[in-house]
Amino acid sequence: MSQWLRALIIGSVVLNLLLVLGLGYGGFHYQAQQSLLEQQRLAASAQRKEVLALQLDVQTLLSSESHQLLQLEQQAEQLTEQAQQLALYQQVLAPDGSGGLTLAQEEITPLAEVGHFAYRLVLLHPHNKDARLTGQAQLRVRALQEGQSVLLDPAQLGVTPVTLDFRHFQVLTGQLQLPTNSVPQTLEVQLTLDNSESRTLSLNWPSANNT
Repeated sequence: MSQWLRALIIGSVVLNLLLVLGLGYGGFHYQAQQSLLEQQRLAASAQRKEVLALQLDVQTLLSSESHQLLQLEQQAEQLTEQAQQLALYQQVLAPDGSGGLTLAQEEITPLAEVGHFAYRLVLLHPHNKDARLTGQAQLRVRALQEGQSVLLDPAQLGVTPVTLDFRHFQVLTGQLQLPTNSVPQTLEVQLTLDNSESRTLSLNWPSANNT
């Protein structure tokens, strides 16, 4: 065999060995990269699960706190209502001696829409033990319009007469609407009673700081 042919064979063998080594290294490097990518994917998946679990915990906590706050608000409202009822019963059982029809509790609350108000009035007759009082109650508002005093009737306020039928007290509730550019001064409750003298009860309209 000539020296040239021997060198060619040796070169071919060396080249094949280099190719095999290169392919082996490339395959190992590829597997290492795939393993690293898989580890990163698993780590990212675990982090996402932790974040989702944390978000769920936060939502559960916020929901629980919101529910507790709502319960506290409801309890506060119930306590306020119970206090009002207790005060009313005390007035019925131990009147101040006036003996006539009075407004025992008065609430006028502004609503979200401008000029709209909710009212809650308790009409009390503590000395009326047996006979029932019947009739009608109509609301009117005395207000200022362009500096002039006017009396707004039920139609202007968007309210209807309330039927009265009670022994000791009756709660009047509803909503009313003031005309534009009206500054309320007093709320008047006109009582038209059956078999009794009609009368009008009035109360000062609460100031903006008290509503």
